[in-house]
Formats: sequence, structure tokens, C-alpha cells
Amino acid sequence: MGLFDILKNLDEQQEKEVITVARESISTEKEREYCMWVKPTEEGWQWLFGQTGETFLDVIMPVVNGKRRVRLSTDKTAVLTLKRQASDGRIEENSDIGFASGLTFYEDGNLAHLVRRIKLEPGELAEQGAKHWDIDLFFKLAGHPVIESQAGFEDLVNELRDSTTFGEWVKVELEVERFELTSIKDVLPFAVEDAIPGNPSDAESQLVISNYWDNETRI
Repeated sequence: MGLFDILKNLDEQQEKEVITVARESISTEKEREYCMWVKPTEEGWQWLFGQTGETFLDVIMPVVNGKRRVRLSTDKTAVLTLKRQASDGRIEENSDIGFASGLTFYEDGNLAHLVRRIKLEPGELAEQGAKHWDIDLFFKLAGHPVIESQAGFEDLVNELRDSTTFGEWVKVELEVERFELTSIKDVLPFAVEDAIPGNPSDAESQLVISNYWDNETRI
């Protein structure tokens, strides 16, 4: 199922402008990355708090064989993304839909997370095909904050600029040109006390991450 198939299922009266803009701005790319959920040590958290990051709001809507996401950013963009798994990576189809249109997905009460992302250069790992680290910290907020405009979103981000109220699990991704590493656990840029693969196979880990994603860090 492609992005255009997903767009056919949108409510045309509510999201007519979203459909029009998405069809005109679609782009496709392939991602290759390692992913792991980690629980930082106290020293690890202090290292993370000392890094510079950007904040964005992700609104998630599951679809067959993939995931649909709208990302609202402080640069006043809203990007609709369809992610589908491929044999040698993940296919992403992206469309810029405009902030006002993107905000309607959040207002509809879909699963949403407010995220601070730290992006780092790979250092010596570049020799093994690494491109960059994406380290995501998930804010823990009470309830579902009202965000009615771009200005309202910026106010929320500014209010949380110095906040250290995050969920205990951090998502770490290493984007690569090719898969050469066995695991990223031993090359993480900060200290951790526990780690779970991005797509865990055991039921206990699946439950931990599912509850964290669907309940603990949901806004």
C-alpha cells in the first residue's frame, strides 16, 4: 500500500487540502539504520542533558504493513510520511502538507509524542558506513496539551526548553550506508544500564516498549 492509497482513505471534506498538497510534494527515500531502546545511567542522562537538540511533535497512525506519521517541527513545517519495510532497509514516502493541515491530525486525538532529538556525527564509525546518530528523548506530560496554532506549538516548546522530564527509555538510531556492525550496543555514545532491540522478539520486551510508546509517553 503506497502513500496515494493511504491518501484515498482520508476524509476528503476534512482533509482536502492535505490530499492536494501531499500529491504535489511527494518524495521517496530509503533508510538503513540500526535501532535500539536504551535506559541511560545517571552519567548517561547528564551527558544527554548537556547536548543540543531539536524538538518536534510526532503524530502516529498505523496502517497495513507500515506506519503513517505527521511530524510538526519548530521550523514551521509539517511532513506526512508513510514508512514501509523493505528487504534491505525501509522505504519512506514524504510530503510537506503545511503546519495548519498537519495540526488537524493532532487535534483528532491520534497517538502523539513530543520528542527532543539529539543528532550526532558518527565519529570513527563512519569508516564502517555510519552516517549519523539520532537520539530521541520522549517528554512526559500530563494530559493532551491544547495546541491550536504554530505559535501555540512554539510556546509549548519554549516552556519545555530546560525541562528534564523525560521517559526512562531513549530511542537510539544509527543511520548507515551499509550494514557492517553486529550491534550498536557496545558503541553507543553514552552510558546505559539496559537495552532492548528496536524490534524485540520476546514478549516481555515487546510489552515494555508497547506500554511505554502507547501510554507512558503519549500526549
